[in-house]
Amino acid sequence: MTARHLAVVAGLIASISVAITAQNAVDDLIAKNIAAKGGLEKLKSIQSMKQISTMTTQGVDATITVYSKRPNLQRQEVKIAGQTVTNGFDGEVSWIINPLSGMNRAIVVTGPQADIIREQAAFDGPLVDYLARGSKVLLSGGVETIGDRKVQHLQVIARTQQTQHIYLDAETNLETRIVSTLDGRKFEQELSDYREVEGVKFPFKIKMLVDGVQQSQINVQSVEFNVKIDDAMFKVVK
Repeated sequence: MTARHLAVVAGLIASISVAITAQNAVDDLIAKNIAAKGGLEKLKSIQSMKQISTMTTQGVDATITVYSKRPNLQRQEVKIAGQTVTNGFDGEVSWIINPLSGMNRAIVVTGPQADIIREQAAFDGPLVDYLARGSKVLLSGGVETIGDRKVQHLQVIARTQQTQHIYLDAETNLETRIVSTLDGRKFEQELSDYREVEGVKFPFKIKMLVDGVQQSQINVQSVEFNVKIDDAMFKVVK
C-alpha cells in the first residue's frame, strides 16, 4: 500500500471517527431529554392522552382539545368563533374539516401539510425511536443562546425530508423551541412552564409564531393519560 493509499485510509478512519462522536453526542442529548421528561419506561406506559387548552389568537379566544393514541393516531378540535375546526391522522390519512373556510366536510390533506400532521401525530414526539421511524437527527453546532438561556440545537430530518429544528434547554434538557417551515414560512413554538403530570414533564404554555411574529398563545388546562378513546374518532368521514 502506497503512502497515498495510507493517507486516504487514514482520512476515512478520521471521518468515521468524527461521525461516530457526533452521533454519540446526539444520542446522549436525546437520552437526557427523555430522562428529563420522566424516563422511557414511564413515557412508553402512556397509551393514550387527552389534552384541553385555551388559546388566544389576535384577541379571539378558542378552546383546543387534542386526542392522541399509540402509535400515531391524533385528532385536534379547535372551537373558535362559534365553529369547530377539526384535523386528524388515522395512521395513514391526514384530513381536516374547516367550516371557517367553507369546508364543512372532511378534506384529505396531501403534500407538505399532510407530512407535518403525520409527524405531529407521532405519539412520543420526533426524538424517541427516531431511527425506527426513518428519521435522522443532527447536532447543529455547539451551545447556542436564545434570550438568556443556553440551548442545544438538534436538526430532525424525517423520512419525508420534512425538517424540524428542536432546541433543548442546556440546563433542564427539555424542549424550549421547535421550528419548522411550510410553503416558505417559518413556524415556531416556544415551550415553557413545564409541570409534572403523573410523573411526566409537560409544557403548559406554548407561544406560536409565524415568521417571527407571535400569532397565538396556548395555555394547557388539563392533561389526562390512558383515557379510553375509540379509534373511530381518528377516521376521516367524508
